[in-house]
Amino acid sequence: MRRWIASLLLALLPAEIVCSAERQWIVITAPAFRKAVLPLCEHRKGQGFDVVVVQTSDFLDAGQIRAGDAGKLRDHVAALCRDFRGTSYVLLVGPIEAGQLRAPEKLLTPALGGTISRMKGQPSDNGYGCPDKDLMPRVAVGRFPVRTVAEAEAMVAKTIAFERDDKPGEWRRKLTVLAGIPAYNPVVDRLVENQAMARFDKLAPAWRGQALYQNPQSRFCVPDEQLHDRALDYVQAGQAFTLYLGHSNAGGLWGNGAHFLDRDDWAKLTIRRGSGVFVTFGCNGCQLSGPDGEGYGVAAARNPSGPVAVIGSHGICFAAMVQLAADGTFRAGFAGDCPERLGAIWLGLKSGLAKGKIDALAYNLLDAVDGDAKIPQDVQRREHLEMFVLLGDPALRLPLVADDVKVSVDGDVVAGETIDIHVELPERLVGGKVQITLERPPSTEPSELVPVPKKPGPERNRALATNHERANRFLVTGKELSVLQRQFKTKMLIPSFPDGLPWPRLILRAYAVSETAEGIGVRAVPVGKK
Repeated sequence: MRRWIASLLLALLPAEIVCSAERQWIVITAPAFRKAVLPLCEHRKGQGFDVVVVQTSDFLDAGQIRAGDAGKLRDHVAALCRDFRGTSYVLLVGPIEAGQLRAPEKLLTPALGGTISRMKGQPSDNGYGCPDKDLMPRVAVGRFPVRTVAEAEAMVAKTIAFERDDKPGEWRRKLTVLAGIPAYNPVVDRLVENQAMARFDKLAPAWRGQALYQNPQSRFCVPDEQLHDRALDYVQAGQAFTLYLGHSNAGGLWGNGAHFLDRDDWAKLTIRRGSGVFVTFGCNGCQLSGPDGEGYGVAAARNPSGPVAVIGSHGICFAAMVQLAADGTFRAGFAGDCPERLGAIWLGLKSGLAKGKIDALAYNLLDAVDGDAKIPQDVQRREHLEMFVLLGDPALRLPLVADDVKVSVDGDVVAGETIDIHVELPERLVGGKVQITLERPPSTEPSELVPVPKKPGPERNRALATNHERANRFLVTGKELSVLQRQFKTKMLIPSFPDGLPWPRLILRAYAVSETAEGIGVRAVPVGKK
C-alpha cells in the first residue's frame, strides 16, 4: 500500500520535478503542427531528453497569436528553463506572421519583439532563450519556419534522418567556406582576409575543407562565370558545415555582378549526403519577414533536400559584429572537439557577440566602411544578439567521428626522405582500410601558384581556375592500406622540393574505416630541414 501511494504521489508531481534527465527539450508548436512533430518528440525521448510539448493556444488566445503578443508564452518557457537543473533546448514550430494563411491562430508561433536599436519591433526568437531577461541567452533556441503540415513533416524527417545516418563518411569532418569579396577598400579587404586566415590557423586539425572566395587577389577565386556552378557543386556534395562570409540580401549571396547562389538555388538544391548546417554571416540571410520576402536561409531550411539547419541574420548586420559572431562560432565549433549538439555552436556565436574581444583599430576600420558610428559598440552587440536566428533544432546531434586511432611519426618530416609512421587501431576497425595522409595546414599556400594576368580573358580565367584547384588541394602525400592487425608500421616517401618543404608543419592524419565504423587520428608534425 505504501509503494502504491508513493507511486501515485510521484505521478501527480510536475514532470520537471520527478524527471531524472539531464537535458530538456521544449517544443513550442502551433496546434496545426503538433501531430507532425510527434516523431521528433519520440526521437528525443529515445535519446534521454525530458520532452515538454507546449501548444501556443494553451497560453495565448486567438487575438494574441494573430497580434504576435507572445509574452505569456515566453514567461512559461522561461519558468520551465529556470526550474530545470540540466541543459534546456527550445524549438519553435510555425511561421511568425499570418500573411495569406487561413486560420492563423492554428498555424502561427509568434516571435518576440526586438527591443534594441534597429531591432525594435522586429521579430526575434532570442528572448525565448533568456529566462533571466538578459539579452545573452543561456538556452539555445531554434525554429522550424514551416507554413504547412507537409513542410513540418519534411523538416522533422530531415532532422531525424540526419541524426540516424551512422554510415561512415568523410563529410562528417568536412567544412566548406563560401566567401564574397568585401569590396570595401584594399586596406579593409586585406584586414578581413587576414582575419579569416587567422581563424583557419586555429582550426582543429581533424577538419578538412575547401574554400571559394570571389576575390581575384585570392588563390581561392574562380572566374565569375564558374562561381555559381562551382558553389552549387560544393554544397550539393555534402559536408558537416557550410559557412558563408560576405555580403548578401534576402534574395541571395552577393556576387558583385556574377551569379552566386540565390534564394531559388537554396530552395531547390539537392545535397546527396551530409546535409549539414549552413551558417551565413551575410545580411538578411535568415530574414523572417520583410518587403523583399523571406531570406534565402529560410528557403534553405524548408528545402527537404537542403541543409538540416541554418544560422543567419534577420536584418542588416555590421562587419565588426560579424567578426565577433564568426570568432565565437569558430571557437565553439571548430577550434577543438566538435560539440555534441548544435545549440553549443549557436550559444558560442551569441557569446562572441556579447563578450568577444575586438581590437579598437579593427573595430573602427570595419565600422567606418560597414557599420554606423551613431550606434555605440555595446548597442550594436545587443541588437545583433536579437538579430541572429537559428532555423532548425538546437538539440540537433552533430556528426561525431571517434578520435580513437593513434598515429605518430619517428622524427621530423624532411623533403625527399622516407619516414616511419606508427598506427594503432581500436579493435572495431581491424580488418578495414586505413588512409594515411600528410597535408599542409589550411591557412598555408600551395607550393606552386601561377601568375594571374590583370587583363580579363581566357588566360586570366585559366590562371584563376588553376590556382583555385591548387589552393584546395592540401594533400602532400598519402597511401591507403588494408589492415588485419591493431598495430602496424608503414613507410612513406616525402616528395622532394628544391628548397625543402615550404611549410613549417604538416598534418598527419590516419582515417580508418570499415563498412559500419570509422575513426580518426590526427596530429601536427614539424617539418625538418635537409
